[in-house]
Amino acid sequence: MSRIEQIGTKIRWLRKQRGLTLQQMSEAVGLSVGYLSYLERNEKSPTLINIAKICEVLETSVADLLETTEHEKVLIRRKEREITVDEENDVRIETIDFGKEYGSCLYMTMQPGGNFDGTFWTHQCHEIGTVISGKMSVLIEDETYELNPGDTILVKAHSRHCCYNKGTTPVVTYWSRFWDEGERKDEIPSDLLPEEI
Repeated sequence: MSRIEQIGTKIRWLRKQRGLTLQQMSEAVGLSVGYLSYLERNEKSPTLINIAKICEVLETSVADLLETTEHEKVLIRRKEREITVDEENDVRIETIDFGKEYGSCLYMTMQPGGNFDGTFWTHQCHEIGTVISGKMSVLIEDETYELNPGDTILVKAHSRHCCYNKGTTPVVTYWSRFWDEGERKDEIPSDLLPEEI
């Protein structure tokens, strides 16, 4: 099962960990119970906007939902990156995952006009993003930052933020995540099968 196909399983596990019913989750994220039910059974692929809404309620990040590698890697070839595409917003995210102990990074490409439709993201980790090419606008809380190639931005844990490409060319960014010492990521126990969640 690929990383994107396991998102529903992890969403269901995180929802139960937080003691939320499907109905409560539905009301909190503004998505129907039916949609969430299909999603949790991995019968429907979510858009990044819907993932953002779910992540905010579950206090997690899209990177954590996608991070599932059990074993350590030393080299990841470009063609080996796991890819999530959100055509509605012209965003492509590639996950670079070296395993649980070493974490993962994100390689994001956003087409001109691409954004998350004003949807804000919040994560329990700090994120550092560097613009490789193009220009990106990043809104953190109430302040907007304009980034050019080579610029790097820090998005502190629990900060509401959103990214936009207001330029005329694609913007490519690289994102790393850092956790405060002692803060633990939510992970599905390796011995917990989907049917048991």
